[in-house]
Amino acid sequence: MVDLGKSGILPWLKEMTPTVAVVGDVMLDEYLIGQVNRISPEAPVPVHLVTETLHRPGGAANAALNIQTLGGKAKLFSVVGKDQAGQELKALLKREGIDEEFVLQAMDRPTIRKTRVTSGVQQLIRVDWEKSVSVPHHLIENLVTALDQTKFDAILISDYGKGLLTDAFLRQIIAIAQSKGVLVVVDPKRKDLSCYSGAHLITPNRKEACEALDLDPDGPEAGAVLASGLQSRYGFENILVTLGPKGMILLKPQKEPVPGQSILSLKALAREVFDVSGAGDTVAAVMGLCLACGESLEEGAILANAAAAIAVGKVGTQPVYAEELILALNQGRVGAIGGGGVQWGQGRKALKKVVDIESLFKKIPFLASIPQERRLKVVFTNGCFDILHAGHVSYLELAKEQGDILIVGINSDESIRRIKGAERPIVGLTERMMLLAGLESVDFVIPFSENTPENLIRKIVPDILIKGGDYRVDAAQGDAQEIIGGEYVRSKGGKVQTIPLVPGISTSDIIGRILRIHRIGMSAKSDSSK
Repeated sequence: MVDLGKSGILPWLKEMTPTVAVVGDVMLDEYLIGQVNRISPEAPVPVHLVTETLHRPGGAANAALNIQTLGGKAKLFSVVGKDQAGQELKALLKREGIDEEFVLQAMDRPTIRKTRVTSGVQQLIRVDWEKSVSVPHHLIENLVTALDQTKFDAILISDYGKGLLTDAFLRQIIAIAQSKGVLVVVDPKRKDLSCYSGAHLITPNRKEACEALDLDPDGPEAGAVLASGLQSRYGFENILVTLGPKGMILLKPQKEPVPGQSILSLKALAREVFDVSGAGDTVAAVMGLCLACGESLEEGAILANAAAAIAVGKVGTQPVYAEELILALNQGRVGAIGGGGVQWGQGRKALKKVVDIESLFKKIPFLASIPQERRLKVVFTNGCFDILHAGHVSYLELAKEQGDILIVGINSDESIRRIKGAERPIVGLTERMMLLAGLESVDFVIPFSENTPENLIRKIVPDILIKGGDYRVDAAQGDAQEIIGGEYVRSKGGKVQTIPLVPGISTSDIIGRILRIHRIGMSAKSDSSK
C-alpha cells in the first residue's frame, strides 16, 4: 500500500530540483476566445466575435512547462521555424523559466501552430498550420551534440509524429541516456513502437496502444490486455496505458513474492472534464520527474493520475502546478492503493477539509508566500453558518469562482453566543463544519473563537477577502457594516469584494418561520383542548 496523501511534499521537492531533458515536437497553441451572437449575412455560418487571443506552449513544450510548474527543471531540445509563431513560442518558454537554448530555428520549416476558436468552453473549430518537411540534418546533429554535453537526471521523449524524431535520432537519444545512466520515458505517437526500444517506460493512450497492436480502439480489450500485448510484441518492461475516463493501467515486472508481472489499476479521478488537451503531456511530465528523482513507478502513476484529473478540469492546454497537486493530495482527494484503486474523498473524508491554522499551512505550503508570489488565488470568507441553507450554498459557490482555493472561517459556538445571544447557535460547531466541508465549493474550513476573524485573516493573508452584500468595501456604501480585515488585506496587495445575498433567505428567517409554525401549532392545540 502506498499513501501519498499525507506527505504534503511531492517526491521531487524533498531535496534537490531534478532536471529532465525534454526532446520532441513543439507547437504553439493559439486560442481565439469569443462568442457567437449571430449568423453571417454572407453565408449560413456563425459569426465569431473574438474578445481575447491567448498563446500557450503545446506538444513537447507543454510537457516541459508541466515539469517546470510541478517544481522540476526542464531543458527543451526541439526545432521551430524562423517565424513569428516560433518567436512567440520561445518567448513564452523563456517567460516560464524554461531553458530554450536548444530550441533551434529552421529556415524552411514553419513552426507548428494550432488555432482553436472557442465560445465559452465550447471549441467551434481548430485550424492547423504545419508542413511535413523533414528537419535539416545539421540541426539534428546540433541537438545530439547538445544533448550529449548537457547534464540531466532523466529524458522525456515527446513524440507528436511531426518529423523531428526520426528512427536514427531516437536511437541516438536513447544511446545518450544509456551512456549517462539515466532513464527514458516516452510519450509515443507511432504505430510501430519498436523505434523506442531501450526506453524505461512508455505512456501510450488507449488509441495509441490499440493502433500499435493493430486493434480497433473501440474494441472490448481491457487496459491490462493492451499493456500485456504491448509488452509481448515490443518487449518494454514498463508500460503505463492511459484510458481516459477509465483511468490508467501500469504494467511492470514483479520480483517478489513470485517473479512475474505486476499490474496496478487506477480509476479516473476527474469529476468534470472540460478539455483533454495536454493531459498526456502532464502524465509524461510527472513520470519523467519521478524517474529523475528515483521514485517508484507506482508512486509516479498515482501522482500522474491525480495530475491528469486536474489537467482535464481546465479549459484549453494548461499546465498543472505543484501547489494544485499538493492541495489535491492533502485534501484527501487521493487515497491509498488497494481494493479497486484510488478514489476521490467522499463522506467522512470530507472532514479532512476541517483544519486548524498549523495544519492549513502544512496542506497549503505556499500560504507562507505573499499574494503576489502565489500561482493560485486564495479566497477567504467567514460566518456563523448556523442552519446551512440555499443562500449559503449560492454565496459560497460565487466566492469560489473568484479564485482557486476557498477557505471558510467559521465562528465557534462560544463566539456566536457572545454575538447573537444564549439561544444560538442552533447547530453545534462540529455539525456546522461537517456540512460546510461537504460542499464541493469549499476547500478548507477553519474555526475561530474570537468575535471576528481579524487574527485569522492576518495569518492567512488571502488574495481575495469576500463578505456578503450587507457589508461595505468602502465608506461610500452608507450604513453597511465594514468588512473586518479588509484594510489589512488591501495593504498586502489583496482585494476585498462583496457578493449579493439571496433575498429572503437567512438563518434568522428560517428560525422565525419555525417559531411561527410552533406558535400556530401550540395555539391549535390549546383551542382543541377547550
